[in-house]
Amino acid sequence: MRNKLLTLALLVILLLSTVAVVQAAPPRSDPIVHVVKWGETLSMIARHYGTTVASIVQANNLRDPNHIYAGQRLIIPTETCTLPGGTYYTVQRGDNLTLIAARFGTTVSAIVQANNLYNPSFIYAGQVLFIPGAVVTPAYETGVYYTVRPGDTLLGIAYRFGVNYWDIVCANNITNPSRIYIGQRLFIPGAVPPTEPVCTPTPTPAVVCVTPTPAVPVCTPTPTTAVCTPTPTPAVVCVTPTPAVVCVTPTPVGTPLPTCRDLTYPPNNAVVKGEIEIRGTAVVQDFWYYKVEFRFDDEPNHWRYIYSAYEPVRDGVLAIWNTSPLPDGVYWVRLAVVDRTGNFRPDCEARITVTH
Repeated sequence: MRNKLLTLALLVILLLSTVAVVQAAPPRSDPIVHVVKWGETLSMIARHYGTTVASIVQANNLRDPNHIYAGQRLIIPTETCTLPGGTYYTVQRGDNLTLIAARFGTTVSAIVQANNLYNPSFIYAGQVLFIPGAVVTPAYETGVYYTVRPGDTLLGIAYRFGVNYWDIVCANNITNPSRIYIGQRLFIPGAVPPTEPVCTPTPTPAVVCVTPTPAVPVCTPTPTTAVCTPTPTPAVVCVTPTPAVVCVTPTPVGTPLPTCRDLTYPPNNAVVKGEIEIRGTAVVQDFWYYKVEFRFDDEPNHWRYIYSAYEPVRDGVLAIWNTSPLPDGVYWVRLAVVDRTGNFRPDCEARITVTH
């Protein structure tokens, strides 16, 4: 009897250990934890880490993605590329629920129910909405290939081509985004290859041969014998001009306005690194909002978002900008202030150098 009880006890212990093994969570890397700063939004945080608002909301079980507070600790997911059941969308100026529902192939009532909206006619620019049932397929039909160089990071490459960090991770099946190597060939989905300077040779003019007309001989009579002295005919000379090939590189657009004092820091030709404060004044009659943007020196028409707000600022901090993910080089920063009629004041721009 004692042996049977001992055998039964051993079987129970063995079963419990087996259950423990089955229920044990698979090992994974430690997640990134971000402490929310004053003025930050989920869109800014997602853009900083190269992820999406939807991934952060899902990882932290946030009920309302439009309400986060300073000091809140958020887990930044690093191992997901898709969001089952729908996606999150940031409302743009001019949007309404009918347009958004048509764009994602869903219904207005589904969006209203998923977001507990009391008035379907009232949404605002910058509001984050969950779109149930939306299927978002990465646009991998277009893109370019890039070979990793010394000092490159995935964040820097994403900034350089103006694409999403996680699109590169998913398109190349990268298991560890922190480890890329020199010479690695990456597909950059949605990127456009940079345009090369165009050399326009000066057209070769046609050779023109000019035959001078000989002068009519002039007879000068004298009191004695008339002497006719003909003017000598010059030789025909053909001159072929040799044109020079001129290679013209387009001059970057964007010269700092000498009378613009609204953007006080960074000043023009400043050298910065790490996290910096962008300071100045964003005040205008019938103020609506302001935004701060940046671009690469060789991309005059491709501005990238840093921060925007619907409250005026007078001689204070306009935005916090972390330049660490950017590669060393020359950049432009600009401040745009908009009134409620949609009119922009002349942009304030500054040319800066980022170095690490």
